[in-house]
Amino acid sequence: MAQPSTQWSEVVGDDEQQRHEDFARVITGLQSRTNERKGPGRAFHRKPVAALTGRITVPGGLPEYAAQGLFAQPGEYDVVIRMSNGSVVPQPDPVPDIRGFAFSVRGLDAPGALGGTTDRQDFLLINWPAFGFRDSRDFAELVPAAARGQKALAQHLISKHGVLGGPVEMLKQAAGMARPFSGFATSDFHSCVPVAWGPYAAHVHVSPIGASRNLLAWRDWGADVRARLQDGPLRWHVEAQFYTDPEATPIEDGRAPWRSAKETVAVMEADALADADAVEADHFDPWAGLVEHRPLGEIMRARKAAYFPSVQNRT
Repeated sequence: MAQPSTQWSEVVGDDEQQRHEDFARVITGLQSRTNERKGPGRAFHRKPVAALTGRITVPGGLPEYAAQGLFAQPGEYDVVIRMSNGSVVPQPDPVPDIRGFAFSVRGLDAPGALGGTTDRQDFLLINWPAFGFRDSRDFAELVPAAARGQKALAQHLISKHGVLGGPVEMLKQAAGMARPFSGFATSDFHSCVPVAWGPYAAHVHVSPIGASRNLLAWRDWGADVRARLQDGPLRWHVEAQFYTDPEATPIEDGRAPWRSAKETVAVMEADALADADAVEADHFDPWAGLVEHRPLGEIMRARKAAYFPSVQNRT
């Protein structure tokens, strides 16, 4: 297996600033239309499932490439976890959806990715192993169509990919949404796009530790999490998957999972419910973090442009 490399690079397009401003307008416009029908809320991952508190423990003895930023020294930190359904419109739990797992490490005091200092490190993950889009342009074109329903989505995909390619893309989207999901305590979650890891770059993953499946969890994902907490803490491995080369681990292309080794860099444990109202009032932003874990790639740069307007647009 190829070794982690520091020879990654970002490729910034000449038109990115304008494209990202347009992207932010698309996202906030979609959010505003949903707000009018459903009340104020997030642009995506609008429906909360569970809010938890706990701690993340960084062990000693990590290899040099893994011992960077938050993970440079052994230690224990408070963590807040928000679990959510990804749809722009809240829908019942049994409906196929993208599931979100955001965790925020608190109590920090260090240079931040946005300048100044930060007191937190946020990681935003989903249950898909890849983002599914090359860049934010593809995402911004598809999401408004999908929000209007299957007919509008089909028309968009046929217009973009042709009468033969459109149905193929439609099937790919349907297969992704129907990906098996056993619950928030028993499924893996993935960042799908990279962050800096000191001089290295990595995707972030969480994988559950010792959780058995509940075949009825689909009825109410949050009830499943709450019931498990009554029996004891929930635990996950936090893993970093490192950049090795442009083909196996592309920085700028979010369509395919990375093909490189993963390293466990921490254990995360949740042992209590958080204040749900406080968590919903909070923001979870991939740019809210350490400069050593600066988000990388076009998709993350588009998020930077869209997140702050989206937060402002919640009310």
